[in-house]
Amino acid sequence: MAKVQVEDATLYYRESGTGSPLLLIHGAGAHADLFDGAIQTLAQHHRVIAYDRRGHSRSGSTPAGVKGYLKRQAQDAAALLSSLGAVPAIVVGWSMGGVIGLCLALEHPDLVARLVVCEPPLHAMKHMPRSNLGPFLKVQFLAAIGRKRQAAVTFVRTLLTRPDGSNGYDSLDQATREGVLGNAATLLHELKTGTGEELTAERLRELRCPISAILGGDTPSVFSDAIARLRTLLPHMRVERISGAGHIAVMTHPADFARLALQA
Repeated sequence: MAKVQVEDATLYYRESGTGSPLLLIHGAGAHADLFDGAIQTLAQHHRVIAYDRRGHSRSGSTPAGVKGYLKRQAQDAAALLSSLGAVPAIVVGWSMGGVIGLCLALEHPDLVARLVVCEPPLHAMKHMPRSNLGPFLKVQFLAAIGRKRQAAVTFVRTLLTRPDGSNGYDSLDQATREGVLGNAATLLHELKTGTGEELTAERLRELRCPISAILGGDTPSVFSDAIARLRTLLPHMRVERISGAGHIAVMTHPADFARLALQA
């Protein structure tokens, strides 16, 4: 496995394709393999780099502390790109990876040529829908009594609910489920760090690189609301929708996800 030492963390990564670099950043509790369905298409046009974030799966280092967590994740991504000579890069972040992508573009603007955010839960802690309050409290309770795997399942199921009452979690294969459960402790730790609240409206308006957003047509309101708030701050941001997709569009609609990520 290819790995890079980034200060006190060892990050697993893999590359596909040639050309200008494109970095994929996964969300909480996930890992690089989440993007497998989209990488083949992306790699026809770019040098694609996918990695397991600090504390996730094959990057088994201790998660960063709660204070400064988001900036640490952005610094990891910056160090990875710099060490691989892959700058400036198109950065594509899914879920919490999109929040990290925003921080990366603000903290290291010279490293990001273009930013694509797919359903980042930006400021969701401050604007949590009432329907999510009960499940979120349940997650905290389960975590507090040591039932971390069950807490992780509850959290993921909350994010993968669909308007018709079905749940995207039920469609995940066993290997994907086990990957998330294996990252339960890191996922729960990341929940304590917030959803990018330190990226204030003033800071976000400083973003200068081109930015676009991908949004599933059947995704929970916590994500569509976050995109709406971000677009208010960045009116030049283009929003593309994937009809019929929930929060894991990168897995269920990989061709659409790749196509939209490639659009300039």
